[in-house]
Amino acid sequence: MHPPGVDTHIRISYRSLVWQCNEKYRGQHCSTPHLTEGEIKAAFLAAFNIVLGNRDEITEAYEEVIAALTDTADLDAEQETLENESEVVLGLIQKIISENAQTAMDQEEYNRRYDAYSERFEAARKRMAEIAELRQERNAKKTRIRLFMENMNNHQELVQSFDEELWYSTVDYVTVYEDKRLVFTFRDGRQVEVTAELWKAA
Repeated sequence: MHPPGVDTHIRISYRSLVWQCNEKYRGQHCSTPHLTEGEIKAAFLAAFNIVLGNRDEITEAYEEVIAALTDTADLDAEQETLENESEVVLGLIQKIISENAQTAMDQEEYNRRYDAYSERFEAARKRMAEIAELRQERNAKKTRIRLFMENMNNHQELVQSFDEELWYSTVDYVTVYEDKRLVFTFRDGRQVEVTAELWKAA
């Protein structure tokens, strides 16, 4: 996404993309209309003021979302189960390696059991890595929501002039359509559609 001060076309690929028109520089046809810096700013003000108008509804909804993101009991329980599984399977792997070193085991049977244990161990470790990533995603989303809420609550009245800091701290990306309809996706995940008629009147 280019910052608001950049004058550029916006590429549309079937449904949507954002500010930069990659197709233009690849020699492809770009049917997205040209938007000036002033138009983009006006559209943002219209979208953000729509959000402000739904402040109470948003606040109530996001308190529940933040509570859900904070609760990691499900991930904690699964993590503990997987750690126990990993420990048990690792013990089995070490045991079979020791047995194979001390006695003349059938190597086909040894390989079969070793591979089975290894697959179980790797599956558990992979899932633990996924759980760690889920925790990071939840924390990141919680941080984005809190920042968004803070910015929204700092504006008790409708915003009358463009604020670059407000833009960067609240907008994730913007989708633009051929009819100059813009869909703002804010950092909390909320989407607001602004028609050309609406932002021209802003």
